[in-house]
Amino acid sequence: MYGEVIGVDIGYGFVKSYNGHDEVVFPSVVGIGRDISYLSQLSTYKSPLDTLALDYNGKKYFIGNYAIRQSSIPSRSLDIKKPEDLNTLLLFLTSLGIFAREPNQQFSVVTGLPTNYILSYQDQLKNILAGEHHFSIHIKGKPEERQITVNDIKIVPQPFGTLFNLVLDNNGEIADQEMTNKIVGICDIGFKTADFVVADSLEFVDRLSSSSNSGMVSAYEIIAAMIRSRYKIDKKDFELDQIVKNKSIKIAGVNHDISDIVSEAYFNLAAKIKTELDSLWDYRELDAIILTGGGGESLSEYLIPKFNNMMLVQDAQFANVKGFFKLAKNLA
Repeated sequence: MYGEVIGVDIGYGFVKSYNGHDEVVFPSVVGIGRDISYLSQLSTYKSPLDTLALDYNGKKYFIGNYAIRQSSIPSRSLDIKKPEDLNTLLLFLTSLGIFAREPNQQFSVVTGLPTNYILSYQDQLKNILAGEHHFSIHIKGKPEERQITVNDIKIVPQPFGTLFNLVLDNNGEIADQEMTNKIVGICDIGFKTADFVVADSLEFVDRLSSSSNSGMVSAYEIIAAMIRSRYKIDKKDFELDQIVKNKSIKIAGVNHDISDIVSEAYFNLAAKIKTELDSLWDYRELDAIILTGGGGESLSEYLIPKFNNMMLVQDAQFANVKGFFKLAKNLA
């Protein structure tokens, strides 16, 4: 692998990327862009990630929070066929565009796919993401041209990123020799999918590895329905991110506590995932079960008490993408 090494996790809920120093995360939301009539000099949106836009193939797209605020039809695609979804490429290019230090930047990338989709979609995804890409990225309203070349791209089962993060250091060298000899189950709860992987001495055990649709969007659907029933207001999934995080919804300027709604949805989703894990694994045969992903962090208080050997990995939302980066360093 050659070029700047980077890990990219194109999640259904959020895009995460990591180059060994900087962590970048933004919602996996894309909307048709347009020229904004007036850019307020006093806007409190100061982060470059708050005003992301992309010019690609003659069209402008708003990305992440900017799409949520400014696009007439923002979308968070939940299509399992990621390679066939233009949003996947746009989110990927945005992520690399943020890290590009020069107009003509070369990258080597490791990314992931849900466990059940690796065989079906990895070659197609590689073909779309690899090679040369020309576009302009808008950061704080200013377009900057990018010519990016993805020289090499590796795709691994998503939860293996967390395993590589635990085993390798930032130079890609083995840092935890003991972990390399264990039988480990990894439960990775993302936005759309929950992925379950078993590694035996770092070998992927296919027969014990699977994916389900029990991602956080299932909890969001429950939360949206209960908000609709209680407050007579509809919220899209991308509008719920901050509401769920704060466990509070603002209506007509007044904050309403919805911690009971969030807790009920999380409890129900955790119970479903517990049933799926019981049908796939006998947890007593595993040295450890590692809970990871942003959803894993959210559900940890409901899931961990159900398994004697389950632990929440540190920095769970970024654990996969940091492992992707470390693998890329190992292969460089």
